[in-house]
Amino acid sequence: MSRSPDVRLADVDEPVLARLLCLAQVDASADEVTPRLGDGPAWNVERLDWFRAYHRAAAAGLDGPAAEKSWAVLCDGKPAGSTRLKRTGQDNTAETGIWLGRNYRGLGVGGAALRLVLAEARRAGLHQVVANTTAGNVGAQRLLSAAGAVLRHDDDGTVSAAVVL
Repeated sequence: MSRSPDVRLADVDEPVLARLLCLAQVDASADEVTPRLGDGPAWNVERLDWFRAYHRAAAAGLDGPAAEKSWAVLCDGKPAGSTRLKRTGQDNTAETGIWLGRNYRGLGVGGAALRLVLAEARRAGLHQVVANTTAGNVGAQRLLSAAGAVLRHDDDGTVSAAVVL
């Protein structure tokens, strides 16, 4: 019987940011981690700069200027990906998102990270967390459903989810 991985969220300081960026470049597609910037789907200077700037801005937290908080997802003490909460402007609602390195998918890391980020949302006094994914991302839909999200399949191929806390 295999043991469950030890999953924790860690603030993204400069040393964690460097490790997280290394993981992203080696074990994830740039399109899974950043917006499309520069030429093509590969990692490039624009995407690297965006990644660093994004996590630095989100370090201030939900009440900071970006109204967003990101964490590194640690699995057995090693970076496995990143998750976030961002205020939506709707009363007591935040959006969440997650990416994991390929080697950490299917191991229970995503579900554990989602439970932890929902606990962070409750501590912040939020009443609802929403997420968006694609119809083809069945893994994300399963994670969200398991966390109690109500899923709505939209005509444009996206799936919206809401978890009431």
